Parts: sequence; C-alpha cells; structure tokens
Amino acid sequence: MLLLSHVKTYISGRYTSLGDAEQRNGDTKFCPQPRGISYQHAVFLYILIVFLVVILVAFLLKDPYIPYNDTLGTYETGWKTEIIPDRNTLTLKRVKFYGGILYGENGTVSLSHRPGEPDYFGPPGVETDHAWSLILRDRFIKIEPQYFPPEAAQLSDQDLVNGTWRLETSGLHVLHCLNYVRQSLSPEHYAQCKDLPGLADPRILTHSGHLRHCLEQIRQHLMCQLDMTPTPRTWRPNVHIHHADTDQWHVCRNFDAMRIWMYPLAEHHT
Repeated sequence: MLLLSHVKTYISGRYTSLGDAEQRNGDTKFCPQPRGISYQHAVFLYILIVFLVVILVAFLLKDPYIPYNDTLGTYETGWKTEIIPDRNTLTLKRVKFYGGILYGENGTVSLSHRPGEPDYFGPPGVETDHAWSLILRDRFIKIEPQYFPPEAAQLSDQDLVNGTWRLETSGLHVLHCLNYVRQSLSPEHYAQCKDLPGLADPRILTHSGHLRHCLEQIRQHLMCQLDMTPTPRTWRPNVHIHHADTDQWHVCRNFDAMRIWMYPLAEHHT
C-alpha cells in the first residue's frame, strides 16, 4: 500500500490544472505541465530497486553447489528409507568426540577419553562386555505395516509375525558388527570368534564369513553417512609433527532419545 500511495503521488504530481491567468487570456487548451521527480521519490525508488536486486541475487545464489532437494528426506527429519519416529526423537545435538591420540611432554602416547564413559575397547572381560550389552540390548523391535517406510525393504505377508514386522535398525546392526570385530581381536577370550579346524560346512556361516560381513557393513554405513566435519592435522610440539586431531565437535542424532523411543517396541514385549 505504501508503494501504491507513492506511485499515485508521483503520477498526480506530473500535471497541473490550468492557471487563472491562462483562463483570462482565453487560452482554453489543456496544456499539461511536466514536473521533475522529487528528491524523496528518487531516494525511495533507488532503495526499492536495491532491495529487490538483493532479494533476487540471494535467491539465485542459494546453495550454489548443492541444489536443494528434499525428496529423499533430511538428516534431522529422517530419510525416506527410515522408520520415522516422533519429532522429539530425531533431535540433533553437539557431541565432542574422544579417543584422539595425545602426546605427553616426554613424547609418550595416550588416547583421550570421555569422562565417566566406559572403555568400549578396553581389555576383554565382564566390564567391557557389559558396556556393549547396554548399547545393543533390546535392539530388535516390532513395527506395524502402516509405519514401515515404503521405500525401504519390500516385505511380504510371510514376513509378518503376529501382524508386525520384526527388525533392527541399520545403525544398531552396524554397532553389533563393530562389537563382533572387537571380539575377533581377542579370539582367546571369545571362542566363537575363530574358525573351526577342518573343512567348513557350506551351510554354516564361518567366523571369517561373519567377520567379512561385518566389515563390509561398517564400510558401507560409513560411506553412506559420510561425515564432513573436518579433522585437522595439528602441530604436536612435544614430538614435532603434524597429526590428525580427531577430538572435534560433531552434530549428531540423539542416540539415547532413539533408544528410549525403541524400548516400548522391543520384540521381547510381545
């Protein structure tokens, strides 16, 4: 409305009515008298043009390298192939990573550790196994067909169990695989993580086959969810080298919130 009022003022100001002197002189011909644009109008139009140009440029330059496309979903709202929980479950948070390589004053090497967190890759034993059991417990859940993502696996009625589909999320399966790799590093402690002597039964998955499966799942998952957070090579004065500094802040999904959401759907609640 402000723009229209300025335009009307500008148009009406371009012409004037016949003066009294012209009427007295008998000149009855209508003669419009042009008037130059005022300083205020010029400033207003200039500001308006600049504003519109800025808006246009911002629109054209939006995401110049990656065209905006939400047809496959987003990280914070869920991908089309994912089971979509409630909005609160997929909340994001900043998480500081640990486990980076540290060099002491005398050049000794150690790893950083999150205060109060279990050592998931500590010596094999009850304490380490318990830490992993807390991560992986109740990971098998049941989902009703109407909540299953249509662009994920195509299941049949034969896959139904009491009217629901039984599954584990891809992320938790990869964590299971990571734990299996950990166990494979200590075959003397985990008897199942070694190949049995003699000819392998082709009907039974061997340890080597299971291990290759797990490594392949981890590889694909990491490449699929490739994190672009920078890992800088920083100067380590105690050893006079540049080294990867992995203890950086990342934006992550809330793992605890997702596990809480899964718990009522756990398979053992059937």
